[in-house]
Amino acid sequence: MFYIQLKERFQKLAGDHDLLDEQVAISARILSNAEAIGNPTRQDYPLLKGKEFLMEARFRASQGQAFTDAPCETATTLGEILDLPLDSVGNRALFIAALNAVMRHLRPELGTVHCHDDQPEECACELVHRLQEQKIARIGLVGLQPALLESLAGAFGAWNVSCVDRDNSQRGKSKFGVPIRWGDDKETRELFITSDIVFATGSTVVNGSLPGLMQLAERYETPLVFYGTSIAGAAELMGLKRFCHKAA
Repeated sequence: MFYIQLKERFQKLAGDHDLLDEQVAISARILSNAEAIGNPTRQDYPLLKGKEFLMEARFRASQGQAFTDAPCETATTLGEILDLPLDSVGNRALFIAALNAVMRHLRPELGTVHCHDDQPEECACELVHRLQEQKIARIGLVGLQPALLESLAGAFGAWNVSCVDRDNSQRGKSKFGVPIRWGDDKETRELFITSDIVFATGSTVVNGSLPGLMQLAERYETPLVFYGTSIAGAAELMGLKRFCHKAA
């Protein structure tokens, strides 16, 4: 239902701005690490380890990006992208990158380009600062973003931070004192039950796990905030909370 509604809203938006009838090319390509994240001091980001790729779509002069493990390079039209069935990671990655590019074209203030160099750590510090102003004790993280995890563990104590991820190389390990739990239904449900707030990577809109996270947030009345550039357009259209302090 989520993806049906997202596609309907995107199609209406494009129609309202007379974009559907134009033969406007959408070109998507895989960014190099330097293009995607620059030259950060820390080297433990999944992007730098080849675990993920950052795919970029361009609509006119605007850029939109999506993290995925199933990238593609293509040139097509907006109408053809809107006709894609969103039943595979590859199709969703192309759709989300294009959505973000079009949304950036229509709303230039929307941050759709990943931050560079050491900006992820600056973003993490800003998140900690904002959380410290609230009555937050326990924090859940869906998706291992090392800068966020380190900052949260340092500020709130590793025992007050939970993290789930589906990277097999991290399974059963700890990072910054926080156990990295396998992101199956049981562990993810437990994370929502025990957390005062949950931050989830925006790439969940690409891998397809986002609707399940929304259901857990509603069931356990746990505030859910998505971070990153992948979720930019979908968050805007679907009314989702998003934190991405350094996106361009």
